Order: sequence, then C-alpha cells, then structure tokens
Amino acid sequence: MPFNDIELQRIKKIVGGFCEEKIPDHHRSQIKVFYEVRGYDVKIIESRPDFMRNYEWTETQIARLKYYPDAFVWQLYWMRASGKWEKYAEFKPTNNLQSLIEEIEKDPYCVFWG
Repeated sequence: MPFNDIELQRIKKIVGGFCEEKIPDHHRSQIKVFYEVRGYDVKIIESRPDFMRNYEWTETQIARLKYYPDAFVWQLYWMRASGKWEKYAEFKPTNNLQSLIEEIEKDPYCVFWG
C-alpha cells in the first residue's frame, strides 16, 4: 500500500519545502524544481526551457528517494548518465527523510546537481 495522507503531508513538508526553496522566485520562469510520488518512490525533478525550443520544457531527474516499508527506511538513488538509477552508496538507508534532503543539497560528490 502506498503512502497514507499523513505520510504524504510529511513528504510535502520536507521534499516539497526543499523544492520550493531551491529556486529563488525571480528565476522560476527559467527553472523549476518539483517532486513526484509514485508508490513508494519520491523523485525530485528539475525542469527548464529547452535550449533549442524555449517554448518546450525539458525535465531532468535529480534524485530518487525510495521507501522500503518492511524495513522502515529510505534509500537514496542518483541518475547515471546511462539513465539508470544507482544507489547512493555514500549514504546508508535511514528512517530520516530530512537527512536525505540535506545530502542532496550538499551534493559532495556532484551526482545530483553536477
């Protein structure tokens, strides 16, 4: 069973809050960061106008936060150039969603924001 309403509100507060704060208001016509929830996956996505056709927006998947309900932990993933998700091995599974967001923000290995 996917997230219940309380868990979705927590995700909205933590992940949605991060997405809202990531881009200053005066740049939101040029770049957006948002999240999607599907099942037990939460994906953070960056969207910006296409380089050649600026009337179209392109999306880049930044991070995947996967919840494992049997273990009550979150695992962080990053997108390889091949388009495949890989476990972010530098960060062990945790029940602290906020700590995953902090690691994405710090991005010490430059795998999320480049």
